Amino acid sequence: MKILSKAFMAAVAMSVTFALSAFAGDVPTNVTIEQSGSDLIVSWSGADFDGVDKYQVQLMKQASTTGGKDSSTKSTIVDSEENSVDFTVSSKGYYYAKVRAKDVNNKWHKWSQNSNTVTVKSEDVSSGTHSSSTGQAAVNYTQNYTGGNSSYNYNGTTYNTRTYGPTVGNLANTGLTTLSDPNAMNPTTDGVYSSSSSVVNSMRVTANTYSHDGWQFESNGMWYLNSDGTYPVSTWKSIDGAFYHFNPSGYLEVNTWVLESNQKWRYVGADAKMVKGWKQILGKWYYFSMTSGELQGPGLITVDGKYYYIGKNGAREENAIIDGNYFGADGALTNG
Repeated sequence: MKILSKAFMAAVAMSVTFALSAFAGDVPTNVTIEQSGSDLIVSWSGADFDGVDKYQVQLMKQASTTGGKDSSTKSTIVDSEENSVDFTVSSKGYYYAKVRAKDVNNKWHKWSQNSNTVTVKSEDVSSGTHSSSTGQAAVNYTQNYTGGNSSYNYNGTTYNTRTYGPTVGNLANTGLTTLSDPNAMNPTTDGVYSSSSSVVNSMRVTANTYSHDGWQFESNGMWYLNSDGTYPVSTWKSIDGAFYHFNPSGYLEVNTWVLESNQKWRYVGADAKMVKGWKQILGKWYYFSMTSGELQGPGLITVDGKYYYIGKNGAREENAIIDGNYFGADGALTNG
């Protein structure tokens, strides 16, 4: 009996060891934070298992009192091909991050180990002292902005966002592209899309009262302030190696189709970056040029040596017979 008992325990131990090793790679590694003032960049090495679909990145702030509980200040979810995220914080403190993966079965896996900790000081998040033409102190929009569409209060002063932030206007609405051919390829299901302007690609803030250029935050969304006091509208802008699209009001767009003046389509995902390669949108698969980001099709296209057929809705056909050819469950041509 003792021999059987030892054999049984050994088998259990081997089973547990196998189970642990099977999931050893489901946690992202090498999570680090790089800091530049109030701007933080979290990066990581991806989880090592098939079927990674998304990553969630959690920015944490250490408790200010002994025994207090650390708080989550910001969180974002990005696609599996991403391995870094930018954050901007608005308060001083000690910050660290952690990352976890979600698989194609919508299961979240364990959080990574905490990253290194960075220190954000008062001067890093200071609103500054330089004055605008109105003599008012600099203002920094943050994600804590709680005002309405017309104004908000900051340190006892009321600011009008139509004067001090992005504003919709006739100028920004000129030159917008429309779908000229109703029979052309159209991937939108509800006819809602954004356009790049062929006339205007920037507007100027009435008074530059901001503490820094770059990304700005408010309840309506994010926008980007150029160093010359202008901000992009109805156009693409390359920022830190990625292309982002801004609507006629100047706000960053996410999960949005964009129609170009040449009647080509592009798309920005949940991370607001221009999509390239294969992308699943609302259950359908689309292919975007790896160089230009333009949606490919309609008709027969070649990707990595395989043939796919793109329909008038811009998505690849699956489990379909077209012109006597069979396109399988993955959309690839197969007559076998």
